[in-house]
Amino acid sequence: MSINLEDPTRHAVLGSLENRSSYTARPRNRLFGTSGGSRVAVKVSDTIRPLGSLEHILWLLDQNRSCHFAMTAQIAGSTTPEHWREALDRLQARHPLLSVRIEGSPGSVPCFRQVDAAPIPLRIVDGDPKTHWEREVSEEIATPFDPNRAPLIRAVLIQGSQDTAFILVAHHSIADGLSLAYAIRDTLSALSGELLEPLALQPALEEMLGVAAGSAAFADDHEQPDDPPIGKPSTYRPLDDARPVVKGLRLPRGLTTRLRDRARLEGTTVHGALCAAFVIAGRQVSAGWRDSALRILSPINIRPLLEVGESSGVFINAATSTFDRQATGFWELARDAKAAVAVGQTRDAVLASLSAIGEIVGKGAEIATAANLAADAFAREGVLTNLGVLNFENRFGDLKLESMWGPAVVTSMEGEQTIGVTTLNGSLCLTHTSHTPPEGLLEAMRSVLVDACQ
Repeated sequence: MSINLEDPTRHAVLGSLENRSSYTARPRNRLFGTSGGSRVAVKVSDTIRPLGSLEHILWLLDQNRSCHFAMTAQIAGSTTPEHWREALDRLQARHPLLSVRIEGSPGSVPCFRQVDAAPIPLRIVDGDPKTHWEREVSEEIATPFDPNRAPLIRAVLIQGSQDTAFILVAHHSIADGLSLAYAIRDTLSALSGELLEPLALQPALEEMLGVAAGSAAFADDHEQPDDPPIGKPSTYRPLDDARPVVKGLRLPRGLTTRLRDRARLEGTTVHGALCAAFVIAGRQVSAGWRDSALRILSPINIRPLLEVGESSGVFINAATSTFDRQATGFWELARDAKAAVAVGQTRDAVLASLSAIGEIVGKGAEIATAANLAADAFAREGVLTNLGVLNFENRFGDLKLESMWGPAVVTSMEGEQTIGVTTLNGSLCLTHTSHTPPEGLLEAMRSVLVDACQ
């Protein structure tokens, strides 16, 4: 059984929550603050800004095949659905992009429009939080967003007698993986009675970097190389109602520590080592990966470059590491992956990516144009999206944050495998998402890492 705590114009509120006062149209002055304590009035304006180039192309891509994503927290302890509802309202008041819809049509310049009376939908599910979360994430990944309807985020709560799984799902134009990790932490902070200060609406990436989207100088100075991508373009899966398979595996603290220390000794990073394990394990369990070069796409966190802190938004670049059939040494592969990612971390690399995307969307791109660009320029067999070490406190009043899973995402490329990575409380958590998962990929990655750290 599930309960929808949403806008009552879409779904009736079921179960014991009869009071719908939280879901009716809210006034311009939203109220948020400590649970049961004093409240602080925060004025929310009808802010509108155009989507930046990266946000724009993600909006287009999502209309071809859904590319939204999910993050999941496993929490020791539980509280009432009413408290979660109130915490989500406070989260939404903190982050402006969690209250927007996208106004526009393909070929136009879309805009974010603030919508006040649109609380974050909360669905409550019966089940074991430790085992049921993978199935619920699969359902959420297969359920598209309507970008013209606010908000572009929703939540799922799986509450047991002693523990809880909390899932946030977001349209990719308003959030990246770290955005949802911070949002989960903020929600838990609100549950514990902490005041959530409102954050400012961030401008588009081009404005942050001091360039004009689509300007001739911008495009001329930061052109992408003319060399075609290595290998064939990716192809899209048929449009169907299939649910992806989602599976998580947590590595022990001891192995996580050994991996970090050995990676430093070998002149690489944990992410580089995980890329190597992904390739080697993938070739062990998937016949299709054994006899060809493999391309692994790595989203790159550029928040430090932009100095945006913990705001919700899309603050990423990407780099592709290509591994040919002859490269087999684990630490050699890991160093190659580190080098490829390092190229994408610079300001010039971000500008070059935005220039290429801006040239496409600046000409009034249609959905098919964006889809073809993604299949060609970002062709890959796998995605390794690593949020790094989440230095969060794990105690929030009576609740304890035990683990964080994700990002769980698929872009409906044929045969694509996605590994989401977080490190929390000293342990690596791996989340595998795919429509066609090879059996035992995560277990094979663990074995490869154990052998590499001997």
